[in-house]
Amino acid sequence: MKQTPEEIAHANLAFGAYFAKTLSILGVEKIFFSPGSRSTPMVIGVERFSDIDLIPVLDERTAAFLALGQSKRKKQPVGLICTSGSALTHWFPAVTEASHSGVPLLLFSADRPPELQNCGAGQTIDQENIFGNFVRQFHQLEVPQTNENYRDHLVTALKSAYQKSLGVNPGPVHINFPFREPLLSESEVHIDFDLTGFLTQPTDNIYPNSPTEISKIISSSKKLLIVAGQYVEKNHLQQLYSKEVPVICDSLSSIRNTDEASLILRYENLLRDQNFAQKAKPDSIIILGPLPTSKTLRKWIENTSSKRIIIEPRGIKVDPLSGESIDCQISFDQLSEIDIPTQEPGWLDYWQNAEEKINSKMTKAFLDELTLFEGKLAYLLSLHLPDRSNLFVANSMPIRDIEWFWQKKTSNRKLFGNRGVNGIDGTLGTAIGIAHESEHPSFLLTGDLAFLHDSNAMLFDKQFKGSLTIFVINNEGGGIFEHLPISREPEFEKCFATPQNFDLSKLCSTFGIKYSLETSWSQIIEKIEKPIAVGIEIIEIPTNRKKDREIRQKLLSLSYRTDA
Repeated sequence: MKQTPEEIAHANLAFGAYFAKTLSILGVEKIFFSPGSRSTPMVIGVERFSDIDLIPVLDERTAAFLALGQSKRKKQPVGLICTSGSALTHWFPAVTEASHSGVPLLLFSADRPPELQNCGAGQTIDQENIFGNFVRQFHQLEVPQTNENYRDHLVTALKSAYQKSLGVNPGPVHINFPFREPLLSESEVHIDFDLTGFLTQPTDNIYPNSPTEISKIISSSKKLLIVAGQYVEKNHLQQLYSKEVPVICDSLSSIRNTDEASLILRYENLLRDQNFAQKAKPDSIIILGPLPTSKTLRKWIENTSSKRIIIEPRGIKVDPLSGESIDCQISFDQLSEIDIPTQEPGWLDYWQNAEEKINSKMTKAFLDELTLFEGKLAYLLSLHLPDRSNLFVANSMPIRDIEWFWQKKTSNRKLFGNRGVNGIDGTLGTAIGIAHESEHPSFLLTGDLAFLHDSNAMLFDKQFKGSLTIFVINNEGGGIFEHLPISREPEFEKCFATPQNFDLSKLCSTFGIKYSLETSWSQIIEKIEKPIAVGIEIIEIPTNRKKDREIRQKLLSLSYRTDA
């Protein structure tokens, strides 16, 4: 039966009420949205019928990265709402990152009704399953109805989406909602259904493997090495530090914020030394999640032909290396249950002694270094960042400087990055999302190109609540390309380095954001130790990327041997 305009409007408003109420009971606390007409039922529903924090953001791309950052820090699903047409395509970069890095997002897109599809109607594209395999689940709903069947279907879809986003392999989930006009009713709507009993809490994740199986695989290992990915936390390995096993960890793992003797951070230097690389060959390697960035480490692991055990709780393939490996799916919380066999005497000592010798040389080099070498900022951040602060690290050279030069220090700092697909997309937006409403100060370490690529996110400054200090390394282009053979070619500056002619001070002035240019390390340390109390501050640090490349090469060639 054809609905009257008032029936359509009433169904849309009722939809909004059930949509908002269900999400609120499930536990959604925050939704970012971008303005649009077709999404009116969702936006009005959340605003009128829930206590969910509904935050307007001008463009969908920034909104998506803000949500990504929030979810990274809070580790719970954050919602996104957009109108129909090209709007949701601007979510794509953030969706791909969330998918590959296991970040839960709830994507709620409005759409035109079936009769306006494939007929040239404005602001209409094929939105069904538009994100393909990048989402964990997709739901296509019908236009809102006032009957109980539709209501139950809506609640079921939302519950399934929420639980799937937090499943064994967490990530984004997409629900597409078509709406007919009129989009809003002037009449009142009352919820007459007890949703509390209808909604159930998600069950605990069940893993197919066990620590006992892994214990059997490594039972004869005498030279075991652990490589911990970015999602491994300090508490996960607490019981394993005393097992005389060297631990290499990703640049973003919280394990770096410890003083554990078994932790090896100078592996880039060590493994570039052929003598050490050969003598330090393990018989077994336990790899926890995705590998660290280092190509040197990856190539060395591949060349050792050691037995590789890959532990990945999400049950996905994360080993890009050639040769055989054994995949095991358990929770990182179960790592303490693995029985580590007695290791060969001197195995850990060999790694530790070499580590200490290189670190001593590196520390001296940094203390003697007076020029504005961009890698020194990563070194200083590791020493001076406030306890419990958040640090987001951009891709390309900043993440590598953190990997190469970060120093051990026991603290409760949290490190973040977009290492799912390793792009520079959304660097600023994600950092702002992490910092927004955080109780602790936040920092962003980024290059000039990554910052400019996402400068639109600066528009969120007026709504931002928190403290975010941004260090922009301005080396006039893409510094990472200086480390590639293409840097010697005549086309390099135009086609790869791509330097941008911009005045960051004027850009900050336009947005009303505090700015300073710093060339003194003592002043930079003060900015780290005493960050802005409220708001966003941008600190530009000019460097020379060609000189930086030379200094990096010298630092990474430091050897543990006294004759080198």
